[in-house]
Amino acid sequence: MTSANSQGKNKRFDREGSLGETASLWSILLVLGLFASAVFIGVSFHYDLPKPMPVDAVDPVTQLPVFSEYKAMETIKWLADDLGYRIVGTLEEKQSADYILQQLSTYKRLAEKTEGGPKFDIWVQRKSGSHRFDIMDHMVLKLYTDITNVIVRLSCSDNHPSCSKDAVLLNSHFDTTLGSPGAADDAAGVAVMLEIIRVLVQENWDGKKNAVVFLFNGAEETLQDASHAFITTHELKDSIRSVINLEACGTTGREILFQANSREMIDAYRHVPYPHGAVMANDVFLTGLIMSDTDFRQFVLYANLTGLDMALYKNSYVYHTDLDKSASIAVGAIQHMGENTLALVRHLIGDVELGIPIEKASDVVYFDVFGLVFIVYSWNTARLIQLGTAAVAFAVFLYIFNTQCNAPPYRSRTHHLVAYIFSTLAVIVSIVVSLVAPNAVAFLLTGVLNRPMSYFRQEWFGAMIYGPAAIASSLAVQYVLSLAPVPHHPNPEYGAFVSTMLTWAILTVLVTRLELASSYVSWLYLFILLVAVGVNEAVALFNRYSRSKDYLKGDRRVFTKRVYLLGYVASVFPLALLYTDYTCALVDIFVPLTGRMGPAPTDNIVSVIYGMVTYMICPALVAFAQRFGQRGLRNFVLFFAGLQVLAIVAVVILGGEGSYFYPFDYLHPKRVFVQHMKNMTSGEAHVYIAEADQGPFFTPIIPKLEEALGQPAEHRVHETSNTDWDSVYPFSAFLSSYRIDAGPYIRQETNDKHIAASTGSLAPYFDFPLPHVEARNITYDPITRQRSFTVACHVPSYTWTVISFDAHVLDWSIGNEEPLNYTSHYVVRNVNGYGSQDWQLDLAIRVPDDADPATYKLRAEFTAMDKEGFAAHGDERLIGGVRVLQRVKEVLPNWTTGTWLGSVVGVWEL
Repeated sequence: MTSANSQGKNKRFDREGSLGETASLWSILLVLGLFASAVFIGVSFHYDLPKPMPVDAVDPVTQLPVFSEYKAMETIKWLADDLGYRIVGTLEEKQSADYILQQLSTYKRLAEKTEGGPKFDIWVQRKSGSHRFDIMDHMVLKLYTDITNVIVRLSCSDNHPSCSKDAVLLNSHFDTTLGSPGAADDAAGVAVMLEIIRVLVQENWDGKKNAVVFLFNGAEETLQDASHAFITTHELKDSIRSVINLEACGTTGREILFQANSREMIDAYRHVPYPHGAVMANDVFLTGLIMSDTDFRQFVLYANLTGLDMALYKNSYVYHTDLDKSASIAVGAIQHMGENTLALVRHLIGDVELGIPIEKASDVVYFDVFGLVFIVYSWNTARLIQLGTAAVAFAVFLYIFNTQCNAPPYRSRTHHLVAYIFSTLAVIVSIVVSLVAPNAVAFLLTGVLNRPMSYFRQEWFGAMIYGPAAIASSLAVQYVLSLAPVPHHPNPEYGAFVSTMLTWAILTVLVTRLELASSYVSWLYLFILLVAVGVNEAVALFNRYSRSKDYLKGDRRVFTKRVYLLGYVASVFPLALLYTDYTCALVDIFVPLTGRMGPAPTDNIVSVIYGMVTYMICPALVAFAQRFGQRGLRNFVLFFAGLQVLAIVAVVILGGEGSYFYPFDYLHPKRVFVQHMKNMTSGEAHVYIAEADQGPFFTPIIPKLEEALGQPAEHRVHETSNTDWDSVYPFSAFLSSYRIDAGPYIRQETNDKHIAASTGSLAPYFDFPLPHVEARNITYDPITRQRSFTVACHVPSYTWTVISFDAHVLDWSIGNEEPLNYTSHYVVRNVNGYGSQDWQLDLAIRVPDDADPATYKLRAEFTAMDKEGFAAHGDERLIGGVRVLQRVKEVLPNWTTGTWLGSVVGVWEL
């Protein structure tokens, strides 16, 4: 019989833990407080930037100049705001190079005045060449003509010539893409390099071991032509031992190390003051999901160099748009990049023997801890640590399992084992459904409610839209398990807590066996959960010892396994703190990226990311929710399900244009590509307009354009019109396009009575220079049916040009690349530097068997892009004085940003 006193104790036991904590509002507030404080601290660390240094700042110890963001911003403002678009082939390209040379001349004089200052050498390289460039599963054949590089070498004086034998290369590019003035991409890199030169030339170089070469390259956005020219032809190429590439795909936050390919260079990164990078970023970039590339590829591919690739990456909403101006760059971002890069250079030129070959390696684990510490170790060490930790976790589990089997309430070993099997499977299923349920929400929003990309305008919107579904579904799995007729743990909360650790031990073993360097994340989770379980067991042992007298009096509760609040302190806080840092980096990269992913199902991608983030940031939630019993667990499920319904309703109501959840606004724009194409062969003029994402917000714009131009729009199917956007090939593969005949609008608006009265070709009224293409030096071999000739292109006042054709190519003058051994479609892109207006390509093709060699000619389509910059200056080439692009711009809403192209196209028989 149970006494009244014993009944009171049992009732108290049902709601209270062994140390007096209560399964009530207080425990919820504690865990929420731990979680909120961890997130707050993590966000604060993640977005913290150093204070910008003024122009005249000096080191208090050495009294030497230090890196100054204010000085670097002078360069960025001049290049991006004053000069603006610096597209290869334009006057601005030349003016950029001239500005850099002017600054370098000043710093060279400064070096000559410095006691022990470096030897300062300058080269200007004008080069033509070719290479093959593969990107986004497309082969691009690249030619470049008279592109410009500005090169500087700082080395020891002539008294120490050995210093110049080995060098580290710093690279940035001063050209811009078609749609952007490029403040961050890459005026920031140029400014950082110039500022590093200013600092280094005022130092004593006695005792330096290596030189440093600065490559200001003038053609990166044309698919890395200038870096290819330098690393394959320049006289300094054989002295380069390692490379540091400075890039940007955003304008704010800390610069990130996102590519590294040797242990020595990763170790060198440990010397930076503000480390920010992880092998996980390297692994993600190598998957191709980012759909971008940098000059780093050329240095690795053609010189087998090792090095580091670093970039600004936050706020990439403005990447490659007109918004990439100096005002978009966060205060402190350039100071962060500059100080890190300067520290790297100083270490590499002063402390490292670059003459010893540096081997490429991908088996290195590295990551930073909140920008304070940079941790590096080998994969062999990682394997040992990760499998060792998993082994300890399994041993701890066996200890817990045995103690449970030998303590009240007594259950058979089979009962406990089956209970752990089901609870561990439930944790795994909870992880899976936390990814699947947000996908269901994404399908509902896009396929039924017509609210795609509602997450886009703010990176954290995804947490609000998809997070509740992830939590509700993961807890629903636990609730279903509690109802299932299977063996259960005496304390389900404790069973789920231990099973979470066990799940991560299993996952750690699996990903370690796959030899993924990024598996360190799984190990960190396992380590923290193992410590939390250990803390919980230590508290249990202490409690058992302190209450041994109660046990002797018959109170068996002291042996009942439970989760103490200290167990949550040891798990919730560190895991939320750790993953907040990773979450900020992850969503800051991928959410803006979805605005330029073409036909990809972006809502589903983001829903998976936020489902994963929601689980990862607090994996102990599946245990904590069971602290309140089956009814409490059900209430948690209903609560988060209700939040999800409210989120969906809010998106539907507030998802219209200009509303809170509308994806686009001026600072988070929709990317639109507009092209006014004049056809030299047919005499037609068309406006092409395309989008780079999957949102339905594009179609309402089309009727407005039809009304403005007075003609219906034709939807262009990529498979049947794949030459429409050859000017931006291969990115054209991601564009969904419409075409509108601009001829009637031109005839209607022109003041030229001849054009207004015309009904046929507009080509006679193309009152501007036109390109010309012809075949020269033609020969034919009747035995092999090989026809050889030179394609000669004259492109006055044009920059990017493209020739496309179908042929069985036997030989060509494109680098060391061999053509395909069958008939294929080829796209050859060329860019002419400023002042250059001719280029050529040697071809040898096989005449088809069914063609007459005497009359056969290669049919080729040639596209040339106007040098006029509509986005920069409002200039466009007119037919009859009519401003077609300006009319399109007047129609586009202010939440779009345009890449504006003027081009001509023609078909030639060669």
